[in-house]
Amino acid sequence: MRHAALVTLLGLVLAGVGASFAVTHFSMSSDTEGLISPKLPWRQRETAFNKLFQAESGRIVIVIDGATPELADAAARDLTDRLSAHPDLFHKVERPGDFFAREGLLYEPYDKVRSQLDQLINAQPFLGPLAADPTLRGLAGALDTSLTGVAAGQAKLAQLDPPLKALADTLDARRAGKPAFFSWRRLISGAAPDAPDARETRQIVLADPVLDYSRLMSGAKASDFIRQTARDLGETAAHGVTVRLTGDVPLQDEEFASLGEGAGLIAGLAGGAILLMLFFAVRSPRIILAIVVTTLLGLICAAAAGLLVFHTFNVISVAFIPLFVGLGIDFGIQFSVRFRTEHRPGVPLDAALTGAAEGIGRQLTLAAAAIASGFLAFAPTNYVGVSQLGVIAGLGMVIALLLNLSVLPALLRLLRPPAARVVEGPDPLEAVDRFVLGHRRLVVGGALVAALICAAALPLLRFDFNALHLKNAHSESVSTLLSLMSDPDQNPNTMEVVTPSLAAADALAPRLARLPQVRETRTLSSFIPDDQPRKLAAIGDAAQLLDLTLDPLVLAPPPTDAETRVALAATAARLRAAAAKDPGHGGPATRLAADFEALAAGPAAERTAVEGLIMKPFQTLLAQTQLALQAQPVSLASLPANLVADWRAPDGQARVSVIPKGDSNDNRVLLKFIAAVRAVAPDATGAALDIEEAGRTVSGAFAEAGLLSFLVITALLFAVLRRVRDVAITMAPIVLTGLLTLGSCVAIGQPLNFANIIALPLLFGIGVAFHIYFVMAWRSGGEHLLQSSLSRAVFFSALATATGFGSLWASSHPGTASMGKLLMISLVWTLVSALLFQPALMGPPPKDRLRRG
Repeated sequence: MRHAALVTLLGLVLAGVGASFAVTHFSMSSDTEGLISPKLPWRQRETAFNKLFQAESGRIVIVIDGATPELADAAARDLTDRLSAHPDLFHKVERPGDFFAREGLLYEPYDKVRSQLDQLINAQPFLGPLAADPTLRGLAGALDTSLTGVAAGQAKLAQLDPPLKALADTLDARRAGKPAFFSWRRLISGAAPDAPDARETRQIVLADPVLDYSRLMSGAKASDFIRQTARDLGETAAHGVTVRLTGDVPLQDEEFASLGEGAGLIAGLAGGAILLMLFFAVRSPRIILAIVVTTLLGLICAAAAGLLVFHTFNVISVAFIPLFVGLGIDFGIQFSVRFRTEHRPGVPLDAALTGAAEGIGRQLTLAAAAIASGFLAFAPTNYVGVSQLGVIAGLGMVIALLLNLSVLPALLRLLRPPAARVVEGPDPLEAVDRFVLGHRRLVVGGALVAALICAAALPLLRFDFNALHLKNAHSESVSTLLSLMSDPDQNPNTMEVVTPSLAAADALAPRLARLPQVRETRTLSSFIPDDQPRKLAAIGDAAQLLDLTLDPLVLAPPPTDAETRVALAATAARLRAAAAKDPGHGGPATRLAADFEALAAGPAAERTAVEGLIMKPFQTLLAQTQLALQAQPVSLASLPANLVADWRAPDGQARVSVIPKGDSNDNRVLLKFIAAVRAVAPDATGAALDIEEAGRTVSGAFAEAGLLSFLVITALLFAVLRRVRDVAITMAPIVLTGLLTLGSCVAIGQPLNFANIIALPLLFGIGVAFHIYFVMAWRSGGEHLLQSSLSRAVFFSALATATGFGSLWASSHPGTASMGKLLMISLVWTLVSALLFQPALMGPPPKDRLRRG
């Protein structure tokens, strides 16, 4: 007080130095791989597996869906070529299906291979003219050849229905201004055009981007480039192609982006709510200003201290900001409300400040020490993200205490808020105070019954370890991943077993495949097709028959536009003539004749566009068919090197991949699958196990830290209070609050998860502080504490935190919303414990303490 200006100036200088250090040294890593200790056995197995089999964690999975198989294939090829030309953005870009494009028929059952080859051979009369002249003129000529056969009685017009109808449907849609796409593959196979097979119309491209962990969204640059490249290539919905991104990188980037959605509004609402609660608590703009300035100075200093210790924040440790604000505001409210109570009319400002320090200083010091100890208990856990958070928040509590006992009173002396008015009349909490103290056994007994009920319900409390459930299911990366997971061949939630050799892997795979929770198993040997001699013989026969058809010796020169118009008009006339002779089957022929006539009479640009629409897919089909007919025997020696490297390590170790049966996004299914596989292969690793083990590690870290902090705080309280009963009545309400909070989660079906569990340190800290305030006041001889300034401070401190951080409940992000919900639930029970259970538990202060007081 004697040097208020100097103290304030020193506080501002310290914050200025801290701000300068924080700005020049600020660093935040968005690498979520580092949030859990790499020393854990399951993390070590994961790392060893990744080193052996080149598994990439930072990957973008590009999912390309086409209206037709040809569009999807062409889009994937073009996008792969374009992205591969940018090594500054991508370490590697590959299409896993390149090898299977040539050898794919060998992986089908023999009957299906025979059927597909027969379809191609039967289409030979139509394919030959088109291969020699892949233009609209060639299409018209191929139809003419077929119509000649109909006119000669060698075929029926009804036999031409499939191609005539498919062409007419496409051209009719285009003339009507609707999306129009044509597939030769579906036409030849006889598949219904309105029932596409997702496995045919979907292509996957894998891109390993260059990541920038200094940015919150480390892969945003690469993802943005992929999307822009797709647009530049015309790979859009309007052109029959959709390009979506998923994988580790987009999932993480979209997670951080979604957290920022509405953050400004939520922060504004939270800030406004905190200021409103501060006004109700102290009723003085000058005191509010002093509290806010002190809190901001402390926040800056805490940020600088965190950077000084760890150099880099992670995505969890940066959460010290709401922790500090919530508890820093509480310290400011406690001191200021006590000061406001002391600063009555006629009481000098200095005397009021001294009275506030004498009345609340010891409580604040003990509360800060207890909260800091609780936070520091997270330091030794394996959850590195929260470990750092605990250390920074613990240091922050020391900083908050020092500033609230130095800068805050100095600011109050400089700002000189007016004395508080004396409010006459009964205290609104007098009746509650009388009831609680008059019915202590009832209140304590009711609390005990509630605690026992909640404790009995604890086995029903769930920890949802699946981080996917915390993401917005409607975001592109999540919805795309869920779509992939519906296809067993693309399901990422697999288990992986490393064996000494391929022979060992092949011996283990059948044992795992027999498990009822397993859909199938794969090893490198799974990529050796069965029944190859028969399939290769059939493919070889078809290749000889189709050789000149698919690769004609002479190609027709490109037609002029006039020649194309003449060919279209002539074919239209023949179509009408054929339809007139067979009116019962002439519908498709008549429709196509009208389309050809309109096309011949229209502008040249329209003919060029239609030629691309129909003949470009034909050229894609031609290339695919030629490649598929070049199939060669597949052996371990002939498999692609990158495929082999994914399944067998250079030292001979081999991998068994185990695919779950059922919906692996269902936690119960996933847990049963993991347990079954580990019963056979205890050293298994893989994405499915990582999900479960990460949840176990996080929940275990909080349980470990909770127990450790409970013991440390209990020891600290015993060292200060020196009475077992006093320590017990301080900690009992905290236990009650925890049980009531978790019991409420069971009642409403709210599981704990990676997001809302981070709220528990804040809630624990506030609970410890509130109960220490009451017990210390009670030990000093305080009576009827519900009618004191202390209960007012506790009430408005809780409301400030609840309204401020409870606004997170309104977030569109499921994880953030669950955090806000848990905060609100716990703060309600914290108030109930502090304002009802705590006074009833304490009762009137002992007479010996009244005499000492």
